[in-house]
Amino acid sequence: MLNNNENHTQIFLSFDALKGFRERLKEQERIVVPKKILSEDDLDELDRKIKQLRTGMIIQITCFDHDQYVQIKGMLSKINYENKTLQIVKTHIAFQDIVDIQADEIIDTLENF
Repeated sequence: MLNNNENHTQIFLSFDALKGFRERLKEQERIVVPKKILSEDDLDELDRKIKQLRTGMIIQITCFDHDQYVQIKGMLSKINYENKTLQIVKTHIAFQDIVDIQADEIIDTLENF
């Protein structure tokens, strides 16, 4: 026999007549952001930062993913220059989706002046 809490939960589960309604509301709250087009200087800076990356580094990437910008932080597991991708733990990121890279080991261009 169900205890009071289980019985209460089971009663309200049967009233979920609007399946998917909450997911649809959440989807409507999302604001689609167009992908930023980087300038030549920005692309050169990103290229310079990518060349400084080494596996095992802790990095933070800002990238475009499913119509939004996200930040992913973790250990760099792999860099594939042929496919132009990198991997943070198990997340694969295309170079073309990256807008910023941060890591303690990366030397910023501004520090050189």
